[in-house]
Amino acid sequence: MSPNLPRGLRFLTTVAFVEPQQLTGASVRKLAYRPQVDGLRAVAVLLVVFFHAGVTGFANGYLGVDIFFVISGYLITSLLLEERQRTGTISLLGFYERRARRIVPALVTVVAASSIGAWFVLTPIRMDEFVGSVISAFTFSANFWFLAQTHYFSTASDQQPLIHLWSLGVEEQFYVVFPLALLVFVRAADRSLALAIAGLAVASLALSHLVAMSSPDAAFYRPDTRAWELLIGSSCAFLSGRKLPFQGGLATLGIGLIVLTLFVLGSAEPIFLAIPVCLGTALVLVSTDKASGVAKVLGSTGVTHLGLISYSLYLWHQPLLALARVRELGPLSPAQTAALLLASTVLAVATWRYVERPFRDRSRFNRRGIFVATLCSIAAFVTFGVGGTASSGFAFRYGAMVDKYFAAVGTVDDQGSRRNKAIGMGVCHFRADMSPPINQFLRDWACTGTASGASVLVVGDSHAADKAAALKLNGIDVAQMTGAGCSAVPSLMSADCAAIFDRVRTYAKAHPFSRLIIANKQLPTIYTAAQIDEAIAYWRPMGAKIYWLSDMPQFMSLEDWKARNLMANGDATIGAIPATVAEAERNFSAMRALEGGRFTTLDSARLFCSITDARTCEPFIKGRGWLALPEGHLSAIGAYLFGRQLLADAAFRL
Repeated sequence: MSPNLPRGLRFLTTVAFVEPQQLTGASVRKLAYRPQVDGLRAVAVLLVVFFHAGVTGFANGYLGVDIFFVISGYLITSLLLEERQRTGTISLLGFYERRARRIVPALVTVVAASSIGAWFVLTPIRMDEFVGSVISAFTFSANFWFLAQTHYFSTASDQQPLIHLWSLGVEEQFYVVFPLALLVFVRAADRSLALAIAGLAVASLALSHLVAMSSPDAAFYRPDTRAWELLIGSSCAFLSGRKLPFQGGLATLGIGLIVLTLFVLGSAEPIFLAIPVCLGTALVLVSTDKASGVAKVLGSTGVTHLGLISYSLYLWHQPLLALARVRELGPLSPAQTAALLLASTVLAVATWRYVERPFRDRSRFNRRGIFVATLCSIAAFVTFGVGGTASSGFAFRYGAMVDKYFAAVGTVDDQGSRRNKAIGMGVCHFRADMSPPINQFLRDWACTGTASGASVLVVGDSHAADKAAALKLNGIDVAQMTGAGCSAVPSLMSADCAAIFDRVRTYAKAHPFSRLIIANKQLPTIYTAAQIDEAIAYWRPMGAKIYWLSDMPQFMSLEDWKARNLMANGDATIGAIPATVAEAERNFSAMRALEGGRFTTLDSARLFCSITDARTCEPFIKGRGWLALPEGHLSAIGAYLFGRQLLADAAFRL
């Protein structure tokens, strides 16, 4: 333990984060306290918090979780190896006791507080989703729950109070298997274990890449496709304390890799960005040079203090941000965001001091007490979740208005069904869970317009499918090849998306189009100049005049707005709904500045808002219904009216 730390801090950091042998008994050798590990935790939690808060410049902040995974693998493996050296075996009971002390008390505190907030803020439909996430949190399966529910980078995800708990699910699933494996091979030599773990890490990384080609979300959430990150940390444990070549530069190189990936490389598939971040973290962990600048910064008092509360801060920030967004029915202001981050920090300090620390003290809570409390907590929260599901999200909170509520929000689902028909779901638009297998979809694709062939081709993601429907509903002969989440930028395409677009480009060689329409959801990020250049180079050989529709306004909390109007006025359709019109207009301006005579940008926000009132941009017309759906999509009637505006636009007029 570092003699330079104050006595109180030395005690707290040892109990809280290194999980030393005070919790398991005497040790032949003790794990030395390394302040830079807490410093890395501080870096990781700041990245995640700023990403979830939408702070400019932190679009890759989600990679902080990857740093956490590597650190976790390193520390847990170090403790297990030390126990093996000391006792000749590994106590699974002791291991899971330490995990329960580490994870459960703060988790119970935050989820309980979040549930109280959700009771007063969330509508029945949202509450039904929330209680499902509560059940998944306490069955340590949150990663699979959110894989089935929502895309991590979608607009809707930032209104999910417990979405960040997916990472706890991955860790706990990993730690069901990993200690058992070490116990089975407890007599194996360190070298053999290290080689086996390194081999498994490579295999997991390869699997992650293969899965990401067809299902990026699955690669993001699954434990087998994330295991390589924890295993990299495990590999570092075998090098702990060893003198390695170039010690002075390892930590600097590691931090350099992390910074380069986060702030220079830009956006890409998470797996490609995670590799340098994990390797950079590993280099910092294996570096023993305490005199390096990196070690001094990471080990400084303020940074390590933040590392100490990192777990509690990780737990608190997302529920506060998400519930506030739902309550505000839209994006938060910078002042609101800053206030919530400050509140998260205060709550994190209190939770660390009054919840985390006491439950790690075996003199206060013995093993039996910890296990009983854990099982009771799981039973209580699962019961709460089942009750919420059985009561349709505790719908009785709405009293006599509950029937009107479900009638009002049901119209969104009805509109969604009509939209699916309009966009040719499974026929012209590929979505894995609503389409034939990709090979069959490509073989059967025949969305080429009339027998004579269309002159207009629409490509892109589900927003492009809306635009294809907009033209078709207005009698325009349109060819369509679109796919869920399919970017028009080659480097951002999944394997399925690349296959889809290769199919239509091959078709276009024999059946040329005069106009090509591209549309993609970009917000909250915007394509870079390099990505636009890449896309144009990919599509220009078709020889068609290229039109690029800028992003649609994202109507935030559509169902929540309807519910609030219903409760306040008895009418779910009164008033305009806040939309990210300003962000959409910025997207248009940015795209237009990159045209360079190569394509024409069309302003989706202006076209949509002018259907009703350009000033208020209302997504509802009395007697006609909802024009917009969540995530910036168009209803069938909305698509028809948008198409009329598009065809009347001087920049596009056919």
